[in-house]
Amino acid sequence: MALVFSPISDDVLLTTPRALFPQCAFVMRQLGNPPALDEAMNKLVGEVFEHRGVGIKDADGSTGGKDFLERILGLIRGTAFTVAIFSEDTRPTAMANIALELGFASMCGKPLIIVKSKLAPPPSDLTRTDWIEYDDGDEARFRRKLNQALDELDALAGFNESLLEVALEAPAMDCAVAFERASKAFLLTKEPRFLDSAEQIARRLDESARDDQVADLARVRDEILMFVKQGRRALAGPVGGAAA
Repeated sequence: MALVFSPISDDVLLTTPRALFPQCAFVMRQLGNPPALDEAMNKLVGEVFEHRGVGIKDADGSTGGKDFLERILGLIRGTAFTVAIFSEDTRPTAMANIALELGFASMCGKPLIIVKSKLAPPPSDLTRTDWIEYDDGDEARFRRKLNQALDELDALAGFNESLLEVALEAPAMDCAVAFERASKAFLLTKEPRFLDSAEQIARRLDESARDDQVADLARVRDEILMFVKQGRRALAGPVGGAAA
């Protein structure tokens, strides 16, 4: 019997993830019997991130009966940014999974940090992308580069906040764009004020939906309110914690 590909549904792509992980990274790496080189890089990444208050999630971070691809996509969408870790010793099948997850992350517009060994060739589509190279003889430089990458993400969060302020003050608010900026800023910073901004956007949509009786406006409003609910839950419980 021929294999049939089951595409991911619109619900998985468009609705709010089942859980949000603000100020957490989704790490893409070989999980089963990883080579020593990959383990060394992952260990240092974890130490630097923990020092900066950034949590880590990976494919082992959740289990359940739902489709594997849906679960991975939910983790990518629910985290602030993604990290790919690989070396010349990474198993080819693991590299294939990393490439798939990189595609998901790019589709979702997630910031990406690539960490690789000096001898590992980058995937062809990333040859013009910056990456952080690991040299076991210069650990201090590796840590410094990781911190620089996190500094850039902090700057990105600040830029999104500025864009959000402009969107909220616009006489004719583009609610979808404003919400995208609010959600990115919240996931990057874990600051509850961005959930307050999302609620403000939802109120604007609520007013428009009542006046125009447009189903799409009500749907987007409900999606934003669900994001706010999930965000408040993440701040209140362990789901938004440091490491998985």
